[in-house]
Amino acid sequence: MNRLQKITIFFVILILSHSSLTAKAVLQVAFGVEENQLIIKSLDSTIAHLGDEDDKRIYNRILMHYLEFLELNMERNDDVSYERLRHTQRLLIPLYDRMIGKNISMLKLEMNRLGGISKDKEKASTKAMLRLGFRDITEAEHKLTMARNIRPALYLLKLREMLFALKILKHAGRFVVALGLLHDSENYRVTESNGFEEIDKEIDYAFVLKREKYKKIHWDNFFKVWNDAGIYSSVLKGDLKDDLSIPMNGVDPGYIRQPR
Repeated sequence: MNRLQKITIFFVILILSHSSLTAKAVLQVAFGVEENQLIIKSLDSTIAHLGDEDDKRIYNRILMHYLEFLELNMERNDDVSYERLRHTQRLLIPLYDRMIGKNISMLKLEMNRLGGISKDKEKASTKAMLRLGFRDITEAEHKLTMARNIRPALYLLKLREMLFALKILKHAGRFVVALGLLHDSENYRVTESNGFEEIDKEIDYAFVLKREKYKKIHWDNFFKVWNDAGIYSSVLKGDLKDDLSIPMNGVDPGYIRQPR
């Protein structure tokens, strides 16, 4: 049985376990697991697009800790599983912070570059897209600052604000792709594409040398990993593993599950 099947079984157990939990408590646990899983999964495409090897190793390790939490929760080992969840969140916060910072830097660089090459050949929507893109970046920076200022022990509140910032940045990234199609394309044509598939096809048509770059940005804007399964799916399927008993120097001590 792979990890993905175990997670599915876990949710089924939560729904059916009325004998040990009230219906309200079951829903609270289920929604809590679902929210943490969304926060972790949402970072997958950013790690694939902008993360270095250290970022990827840490993300892999975080996923292994999260799966350990799910398995402990399935066994109703509540105190230990909660500590594993807190540990997972504690590792996730600095990684989220770093990846949001990288995303902001990349978007600012691209927006400034595209703003520069659009001078003297501006189309009607260029100024509006530049203004809206920079507005999104500023809002995401504000959300990140808010997250950093939340009390250190309130891990989930910090991560909620960081996820909000990440979502705003993905919206800003759509202006980068749109401006690129307008001013940076090798094969320009008028388009009003908005959906994921339509924009993807326009990138295929418009770019040759820069196709991979714009594909990665575009897919990441929709929380998708371009040309790869992504670390999240690979870990859940059991294709990527990490021995948690071996410490990750300066990041995470070794962990061995203690008998209950």
